[in-house]
Amino acid sequence: MLTDEEFFTGLNLEVSSLKEVRTAVERGDTSAAVEAFARYFRLRKSPCWFFDWRDGPRLESPRPDTEHADRYLKHEWFWNGRWFDLGEDIDWSSNQMTEGESATIEWNAALNRHYHLLVLAEAYWRTGEEKYAEEVITQMLDWIKKSPMIDYSGNSPYHYAWETLNTAIRAGNTWFNALYRVMPSRAVTDRALITILKSLVEHARHLDEYPTRGNWLTMESAALFTVGTMLPEFKESAVWRRHAVERLHMQMKEQVYPDGLEYELALGYNNFVLRNFMNVLELAKLNGRLNELPEDYVSNLERMFNYLVYAVMPNWLVPGLNDSGNASPEELLRLGYKYFPHREDFLWVATRGMDGRRPQKTSVAFPYSGHYVMRSGWDKNSLYLLFDAGPFGAGHQHEDKLHIVLYAYGRQLLLDAGNYMYDRSRWRRYVLSTRGHNTVRVDGCDQNRRNRRETWVLPYPFKPLPNLWVSREEFDYVEGTYDSGYGPENLINVTHRRAIFFVKPRYWIIVDTLKPQDEKEHEYESIFHLDADSAKLDPEDKTVITLNSDTNLAILPLKTPELKAEVIKGRREEPVQGWAGKPWRPIPTAIYRKRVSGTTRFLMVLYPVPPGGSLPVVGVEPLETGPDAAACLIRFLDGSAHAFIYADKGGVPRRYGSFETESKVELRKITPEGEVKGKPLSYP
Repeated sequence: MLTDEEFFTGLNLEVSSLKEVRTAVERGDTSAAVEAFARYFRLRKSPCWFFDWRDGPRLESPRPDTEHADRYLKHEWFWNGRWFDLGEDIDWSSNQMTEGESATIEWNAALNRHYHLLVLAEAYWRTGEEKYAEEVITQMLDWIKKSPMIDYSGNSPYHYAWETLNTAIRAGNTWFNALYRVMPSRAVTDRALITILKSLVEHARHLDEYPTRGNWLTMESAALFTVGTMLPEFKESAVWRRHAVERLHMQMKEQVYPDGLEYELALGYNNFVLRNFMNVLELAKLNGRLNELPEDYVSNLERMFNYLVYAVMPNWLVPGLNDSGNASPEELLRLGYKYFPHREDFLWVATRGMDGRRPQKTSVAFPYSGHYVMRSGWDKNSLYLLFDAGPFGAGHQHEDKLHIVLYAYGRQLLLDAGNYMYDRSRWRRYVLSTRGHNTVRVDGCDQNRRNRRETWVLPYPFKPLPNLWVSREEFDYVEGTYDSGYGPENLINVTHRRAIFFVKPRYWIIVDTLKPQDEKEHEYESIFHLDADSAKLDPEDKTVITLNSDTNLAILPLKTPELKAEVIKGRREEPVQGWAGKPWRPIPTAIYRKRVSGTTRFLMVLYPVPPGGSLPVVGVEPLETGPDAAACLIRFLDGSAHAFIYADKGGVPRRYGSFETESKVELRKITPEGEVKGKPLSYP
């Protein structure tokens, strides 16, 4: 901990507002200097925080619910849905989650982020009861006493008190918010205030010394800018702000893809990064420091808001891939609209279509992140599919390339298994694995990009991915490829190419082509996690359909002799299967298998059925074609049909059924009378 002398030496005592402090320091009266600086700090009108502590506390009637705050007074601590007893004397280095498969480092990390102090501080703000403010200050001082600053980053080997992310969350969020809520309290003595400010100086110095990357770097930089802004009396404050802004500006260019997603490719962390970019902007604006930000600081952020608009599902949530769950973009987009008022589509999504203007486009490609959104429209009953054919990500990655999520007629129908606590459990392994996603496994093994670090992110300067994307009025088409190998050592050398054809506005056709580099037999599994309580498998045609009371999804495979199918729900033993989060629950998961040698394909029709409707497809029949293509006839109840062909490449004459084509992909509509209706939907 800084001594009083080191604290006052760090101040710029030449400024006139600190004259009284300087006088006390010059005569060696430390107690008077502490009193003078504390008085100055309480009386200063700037810098400004996001709220003014002089406006509170605000006593509410009737008395607000303080149940959680009251338990925090007793040193009970709430984390991950459970209460833990911290004991009379809190050990900030402790971890009560060290045993069994639920063991995790996150327990102690969360304890040292001090979010619970915000609950205590808010209870004081709303009730005026001193006990809450006293507990805030007592715990902050206790932490400072027991957690002296270290001379390394604290990130590896872990030292959770000073791990840079935990340090940044305290300095950039929880401490200032808690301190400013309780500033009117008698618990904030002069000595307590100076002690907390000393520690914040140490926080800033630690963050300045040990920057990292990814979402950690954003939080570290935002916190460094925060301390530099809120403690401008320190000689180092301008340097802290400059370093923070330089790091954030670099990150905007080199760690956010041009299509708007932060390179970890995990929505929750992307939004965390965007929120911190915006916090710095808002704090700079509040304190007249916009001139310290680069000219393009604001304009660089528009693409991040744009992603949230065009990736949003009809239920106003954006799908969360990798270590993320579905999340609302509304609060962020309201903030984005403030800075980009010409983007009325930001406001439209933020207000759930009540204000602003509907987005101009429906289906959209994000060619750097590798996300492709197929959408029939913008009303609540629209059809929506997101296809992930992007890089592995810089962190928080799942082995999920070529995964899809699907939404239609007011309900999500295919989902991501989600995220799970960062622990040692089978559930954590499951959500990280390919089997927790809607893509293909080989020989019972998962994708393994984790072994190939050089492929995790796109090289800078960024170039678009080579995935094929076509979007037209009547159809969308996309292709992506996984070719990094399967299994622990990437030794199963099979290339998976997934093609998706959206027949607007009704249904999708998916073709998975599996090409091994050897002549051995391989077992392939095509997996679909269904957002339902139950699903039915037809043992004859292998169709799976959910049994929801409202919207349903039918999966209709092109049946081949070797195709097998099953539905698994809630399997607990390894390998875990049939689960999903938010809330964590068992779900039916359709798995299609075949064991073959040579190149093989799965062809699936995914057909959403609206509430009260019935499945209009009566069958998916094979059509003969060459070995470099797959074709089918999709028959409907009214006697009409769709003839579809997918080929490895275009420009080669092929016959499927009674049709000829040179297109790579083509769909022809056939009337009940057997006549071709309109032009074929084809590419190229």
